[in-house]
Amino acid sequence: MKKIIFFVGSLFFLNSCIQSTAMVGPSLTLAGGGSIYQSSFSYGAGKIFEEETGMSTTEYVASVFEEENENLKEKNKLNKIQDKKFKENFYTLVMSNIEKTKKQNQLISILKSNLKETKKKLISNSNKN
Repeated sequence: MKKIIFFVGSLFFLNSCIQSTAMVGPSLTLAGGGSIYQSSFSYGAGKIFEEETGMSTTEYVASVFEEENENLKEKNKLNKIQDKKFKENFYTLVMSNIEKTKKQNQLISILKSNLKETKKKLISNSNKN
C-alpha cells in the first residue's frame, strides 16, 4: 500500500518534469497499435515535418488558427469600415432627397399661389368685360 501511495504521489509531484514529449507519442502509438512500423513512421514523419517547418505539428496547427483569427479580425474591421461608409452615403442620399423634396414642395406652393392669383385676375377681368 505504501508503494502505491508513493507511486501516485510521485506522479502527482513529477507531472511536469518531462521537457519534451517527442518519444511519448510513438511509444503510445506502439502500445496502442502494437505496430513498431506505424510508431516508427509516426515518429519519423513528425521529425521530418519539424525539420521542414521548424515547428512541431501542434505549433503549426496553432499558428494556422492564429492566422485565421487575424484574417477574421481584418475582415471584421473592413466590414465595419464598409458599414460606416454605407451609412454615411445613405445619410447623404436621404438628406439630398429631403432637400430636393423641400424645393419641389416650395415650387408647388409658389405655383399654387400664382395659379390662385391668376384665377382671381381672370375672374376680375371677366367681370369687368
